[in-house]
Amino acid sequence: MFIPINLALDGSNKLPSQLAKISHDELVLIELQGRLEVEGDRTGQAVGKLTLEKVGSPKPTLLIGHHLLEGKTVTLPKPLAVLHRSRPNCQETSDSQGEDGSQGSQEDVSYDIVALVKRKIVFAKRPIPVTGGVQPGSMAGDRDKKERKRAKIC
Repeated sequence: MFIPINLALDGSNKLPSQLAKISHDELVLIELQGRLEVEGDRTGQAVGKLTLEKVGSPKPTLLIGHHLLEGKTVTLPKPLAVLHRSRPNCQETSDSQGEDGSQGSQEDVSYDIVALVKRKIVFAKRPIPVTGGVQPGSMAGDRDKKERKRAKIC
């Protein structure tokens, strides 16, 4: 069986809006420990808020509900390709049935390479519970601890 895989002709293609991306042309993989439990329909729901302080920052954070995850950025040993399944336009819908009654065949399926994933963000530690006063991703919590420590010393 031969399945064609097509490369994009120009490098200026923007990534599809459904994919989580950190810039207009880079896609990263997010690795979580455990599982995400969502009540009801998951369609269109936001998972959380990913914060990257700087482009080369080793400490990305992910806020999911009242839980803050701290991660690290890792380069993958081998890049991964993100493929999009596409079928060529065929006007013969009734003629595509085979003699055995099956719809279509594997031959008219092709894949387009949408992006290459070269890095991943790994969240391997346990989540930190976040209370109402601390802004996640900021140093406000650390400043409060330092101020309390100074007050005890003086």
